[in-house]
Amino acid sequence: MEALALISPLAWRNLWRHRSRTFLTIVAIAIAVAAMVILGAFLAAWSANTVDRTTAALTGHGQIHAVGFTDDPTVERSMPQPAGDLADALSQPSVRAWTSRVFAPALIRSERESAPVSLYGIDPEREAEVSFFDPVDIEGAALGSSRDRGIVVGRLLAERLQVSLGQRVVIAAQDVSGAIEEIGIEVIGFYQGQPDLQKYVVFVSLGQAQSFLGLDRNVSEIAYLASDIGQIGPVTENLADAAPELDVKRWDELQPFAAAVVKLTDNTNTIWVYVSFALVSFGLVNTIMMVIYERMREFGLMLALGMKPGLLIAQVLLESTYLLLFGTAVGAALGAGTILSLGDGLDLGSLAAGANMFGASEQLYPTLDAGRVLLVCGIVVALSVVSVFFPVLRATRRVPINVLTRAQT
Repeated sequence: MEALALISPLAWRNLWRHRSRTFLTIVAIAIAVAAMVILGAFLAAWSANTVDRTTAALTGHGQIHAVGFTDDPTVERSMPQPAGDLADALSQPSVRAWTSRVFAPALIRSERESAPVSLYGIDPEREAEVSFFDPVDIEGAALGSSRDRGIVVGRLLAERLQVSLGQRVVIAAQDVSGAIEEIGIEVIGFYQGQPDLQKYVVFVSLGQAQSFLGLDRNVSEIAYLASDIGQIGPVTENLADAAPELDVKRWDELQPFAAAVVKLTDNTNTIWVYVSFALVSFGLVNTIMMVIYERMREFGLMLALGMKPGLLIAQVLLESTYLLLFGTAVGAALGAGTILSLGDGLDLGSLAAGANMFGASEQLYPTLDAGRVLLVCGIVVALSVVSVFFPVLRATRRVPINVLTRAQT
């Protein structure tokens, strides 16, 4: 501690002997740290948005099907409503919400156009707790119960079919016996969320779909949400143990492309942190080595007066630490201020179409994660000090030789 008290004032004073160089080094470190903080928040928002958007698009945090349904999703591969151990597992506090659905590939026809669609029979109240389907956001009338009649279609599909509220369309689908069934049904509402689903997903009530497809009380799938996103794995394992005869899968198994995008985003963030660290380290090592070679005579004199080599090395490292602490503090403040200024969201503008392709929405909401900021700053300071240590150690060992050589010439 006495040694530290001795060299700390020296290190601080030496840091400001060349103010312009010190200032430029701090600015460079600050820019790198701010870039890490801002890009990290942006990528974290992108990742979280992709997960939220994917799970809200009818996937949930996981789904339960009859064995083989995900490979060949037909109405023949149905299952009973949850009962017994499965019903108990779904009622646990770790499961926030769940809903049963009927699914069938179908053809929808209006007076002018036709289109292939995915027909979902839903329980509107339960569905609103699991997915984006919210009766409040429906233009027109929403499905009021699991026995209601009528169909809700996407706004984009309605424009393609050239239908308006109150008009009738025809739905054709294969029932559980393999026969093609048709039903005329009134369009009672339009939904506008999830633009990619608006083009091909339509909703009817669960009871109407079961009756139309001859499923009695059977369903095609059960979607569920875990109470906490970090508990998706344990919840899925618990449900699989409760229903070993059924196929229980997490959202990332059902949507591998979205899961790959999330993984790529997280890895990109990690790579960017280490690339920025490398740039900071190169700049810092260059600055410190310039300091050492400019102050050879000073260091030689200090060693000749009895200063231990370890203290000399500690003094130079302390100067590096001061530079890093200043730079990371300024960079963290700059990055945090930028993120807080985006509290109302970041509109991707012309990049929105590409964002949709990769699972994100047009608007991202970066949030300030103090833990992430401290982690970035800690990584930069710790690794940069380590990267400086060995060049400093090697250079300071040559100080006496160089000083003596210069003195003789």
